[in-house]
Order: sequence, then C-alpha cells, then structure tokens
Amino acid sequence: MSRTYCCSCQLPHAACLCAYVRPQPCPMPVIIYQHPLEAKHAKSTVPLLRLSVPDIRVEVAETLTPPPTLAHGDWWLLYPDAAALDIDTQQHSLLEVKRSASKLAADKLSAAKLSTGMQTKNRQIGGLIVLDGTWRKTRLLLHLNPWLKALPTLSFSQAPASAYAIRKGPGGQALSTLESVCHVLHKLHPEFSPAPLRALLQARVGQFQVHKGNAPQTGAK
Repeated sequence: MSRTYCCSCQLPHAACLCAYVRPQPCPMPVIIYQHPLEAKHAKSTVPLLRLSVPDIRVEVAETLTPPPTLAHGDWWLLYPDAAALDIDTQQHSLLEVKRSASKLAADKLSAAKLSTGMQTKNRQIGGLIVLDGTWRKTRLLLHLNPWLKALPTLSFSQAPASAYAIRKGPGGQALSTLESVCHVLHKLHPEFSPAPLRALLQARVGQFQVHKGNAPQTGAK
C-alpha cells in the first residue's frame, strides 16, 4: 500500500509536522538557490524553512538567473569567503554597512569587486541569497554562475551550536540551511523569532531518531 501525504507539509501522514509549524513573515527578501541533488535529499531543511517562513523564495537549478534589482539596498550572498562581513563581530549598524578602503584591501577583494566602488559607498543589506547543497555543490553553483561572485558576502561566527544531529557538514560543525538563515535573519532583524524554526527542526530530528531506533531521552516530541 502506498503512503499518503499531508497536503500542507508534504510529508507522509505518519510524519506530519503541521502541529509544530508556526509561520511568520520574512523581514527581508530571501532567495535560496538549491542544487537539484539537494532538493531530492530527504534530510534537507529547506522544506521546513519554507513551512516556517512562506515568503522565502526557493529556486532549484544549476544555472541560476540573477534576481531583479531591489528597490532598497543590495543583494548579499551568505557565504564564508575571505571577504565576507561577519555579522556577529563587525561593528556596524547591520542594515547600513560601511566598509573602508583599508578593510577591503585587507579582505583581498578582487579587482572586479573594487571597481564597483564598494570602498567608498555604503552597501545596504536589502536582500539575502543563500546557496543550498553540500560544500562541493555550492562551490559548483558559484563556478557555474559568476554573477554570484560579484555580490558582497555575509558570514557569521557566533551562531548557536547546530541541533541538526542527523546530518553534519565538514568537521561536524556546519549548520543546516534552516539554522543559518534563522540566525542571520534574527541578527539583522531582532523582531524575527528563531524559536518556532528551532522547535520545528527539533521535531524533525526527533522523527529521524525514532525511525533509526535512537530516540532522544528529552527534546522533541
């Protein structure tokens, strides 16, 4: 007998998470560019993110179309390159970022980026672009879509430890896409609450652990 699926969360009825979903509006434009192989991965957290923040736009492809220019501010790429602005340690107003020429030089930005005038202009964080996939696949997306490399980049260094125990990145330390986006949105817009997303993620982790016969002693129902 084939399994039936919930029309809301798209999970099998036995694993329905609708009771844990607490949607909230996204405080800024966010686009997730997802590698096609990641979209097929059962442990991807992007479906959970879309349930919690329905305004987030998700595109699945290897060849990506640049988003339209924002009415206010610029698109920033969430990616930990050498020039990325660490939102947890930089002294700035978060939404109105000023970067000096000396800072840009220290970051060793490419000549292409320098030519945009970033060393003298304010770059407002108007929207967030996120790449979803393994590190290898996100590097491939960067290679196939050079326009991504022209974007100013954001990173973070003081996010809460990952609770996504069923899947780890290199070194076992990487956060899931849901946790990364959750942290950045809350940092940029403190009114955005990370608690509903973390609760939903905890519920999903609990399901996987029960399925594997390794249910936690406490935590998700």
